[in-house]
Amino acid sequence: MMSTDELVFNGINGETGEYLLAPMTVARLGGIARGQKRLRGAELGELNAKARQRSLANFAVAEGVDPGDLAQAGWAVVFAAAGAREAARRQAAVREALSPLLAWRRDQATRQREILYREHEYKPGETKQKFLTRLGAAPGPVSPERVPYYLLLVGSPEEIPFHVQYQLDVQYAVGRIHFATLDEYETYARGVVAAEQGQVVRRRAAAFFGVSNPGDLATRMSHEHLVVPLADEMARDQAARGWAVERILGDQATAGRLRSVLGCEPPAFLFTASHGLGFPGAGEHQMEFQGALLCQDWRGPASGGIAREHFVAGEDITRDMDLRGLIGFHFACFGAGTPEKDEFAGNAGQAASLAPHAFVSRLPQRMLGQGGALAAVGHVDRAWGSSFLWADGEGGTRGHLSAFTSTVKGLIEGKRLGLAMEHFNLRYAELASDLTERMHDAASGGEELGDAELAAMWLQSNDARNYAVIGDPAVSLAASSDNARTAGVGQGAGPEIRTGTTDEEDTMSTKAAPKIQEPSHRDLEYGLFSRGEGDKEPGLLLQLAKRVTETLGSAITDAMVLEVKTYVSSDVGSAVGATGDLGASASAQLRAFTRCKLDGDTEVCVPLTGDKGEIDAALWSVHSEMVKQAQQHRSEMIKMVLDVVNGIIR
Repeated sequence: MMSTDELVFNGINGETGEYLLAPMTVARLGGIARGQKRLRGAELGELNAKARQRSLANFAVAEGVDPGDLAQAGWAVVFAAAGAREAARRQAAVREALSPLLAWRRDQATRQREILYREHEYKPGETKQKFLTRLGAAPGPVSPERVPYYLLLVGSPEEIPFHVQYQLDVQYAVGRIHFATLDEYETYARGVVAAEQGQVVRRRAAAFFGVSNPGDLATRMSHEHLVVPLADEMARDQAARGWAVERILGDQATAGRLRSVLGCEPPAFLFTASHGLGFPGAGEHQMEFQGALLCQDWRGPASGGIAREHFVAGEDITRDMDLRGLIGFHFACFGAGTPEKDEFAGNAGQAASLAPHAFVSRLPQRMLGQGGALAAVGHVDRAWGSSFLWADGEGGTRGHLSAFTSTVKGLIEGKRLGLAMEHFNLRYAELASDLTERMHDAASGGEELGDAELAAMWLQSNDARNYAVIGDPAVSLAASSDNARTAGVGQGAGPEIRTGTTDEEDTMSTKAAPKIQEPSHRDLEYGLFSRGEGDKEPGLLLQLAKRVTETLGSAITDAMVLEVKTYVSSDVGSAVGATGDLGASASAQLRAFTRCKLDGDTEVCVPLTGDKGEIDAALWSVHSEMVKQAQQHRSEMIKMVLDVVNGIIR
């Protein structure tokens, strides 16, 4: 965060509770920036060209190519080259585990005889340009027949470096996956396919989780200038599309609440802003907890150390969580990964060591590999307030959210993730080009480049570059068109919410409408208007009238009392059983109840959780939405009955 004299940084030391970087003077950061390697040649030229593409409709791909259509834009998987025999076996096994996703993408990237599906190999030590040149691609808009627009890197950042991912991402839509086990690769592949084939959908909801720790400037700024205005903007913009915007802010943004959101009924999109934990060197917790999300439970820098219950980490994501169809976006230091070297805290260009080797953070890794989430966006290295704050020219700062709002709007409107992230790629290209040209101008005798200007431009450029997609960049939100329908099950035996009601507004298992039997030969023989005297059956119209009368009477009776019940169960198949009666099942637990009478009398039983008896907000949100829809359905049903009766009377 910028101030007139000092910079206050994001990121908390998970061992001490202190800032990972102590506040630094502008002059000190300016010195670090001057020592960094500048962009030149082809790389700078590509960034300049990218920055000029802002006005084009489909700026990422060649003219005439729809970047949202894989049959036109193409899709490729990029494996790290396998050297030794054991590595080759491992890679073959990884490919087999990913086969459901690869087969699905091949089908999508095929139109008639033209196949724009590719499997490429990245060779050790290749720069981004050497990799593309070997495949016949050149700088500029993507030509999918050579190298497809969507690239999924499969391998650790030691095998395919982060800097190659950054550079490819300037022009291509790039994501990465790297898991510890073959089972995680398969879980991820099947989760993506299930979401895209409609086997699982999430609530049409976007949740915004914003921490504001006491006495902490960094999270106060991200809360006030990022999460709150972003949620407000989305609420105004997306209401007409039927999206619910859920705010979990300040004192509500606890670790327990975030675990509940992930474990109970996740939204289609989750945005979080918080400190990310860092563990200097090769500490015992670095691999497991680096990039973990520090929540409101931490009472700020004056409170002392960090306790385990203060943060959400990879180990909190378990097999019984169903995150399929979810895309997460985490503004936090190391939210996506950690490089080996620290570009932000060296001296005279000598980068300090951050870790023994570069790695993907465990939280997004397990969200995808254990829970089956579609993707997670986060920072490699540190996250900076320059992502959403901009100098106002008068010594202060103001919010600047265009990259965030454009990306989130694009996702909600159905864009593929890699395409939606182009707004961050454009921001990086523009900032990096401006920085390099400004330094060149100053070195050539132009206006002197002061420490404050240099520090700001350098932070902004590196911050924009370091956003990374963990997951397939071709995924898009798997949200239902109806908020009443929640994600399907079938991945473990975790707690699954099933909601039922006692009349026709049961949106999970709607009662069958009364059936009118087909007319028999006698109906036809005795005519439509037969009254049924003697041994004759009534005519079709009298049979129909009788059934309509019975149905209307039943509907009015059912509508007198509206009951909505929400159950949870660790085994939905057993809970539903053969009859579908959740109330009769021993494995279904009633967790929330609402009864509404026509005369206005209402009874409510609210679900509680935890030792302190707090309201289970995630479950209550689902239940409240079901009550709202049930009431609307009842109103429509009563109106329909009155219209029918009015028509009969007239």
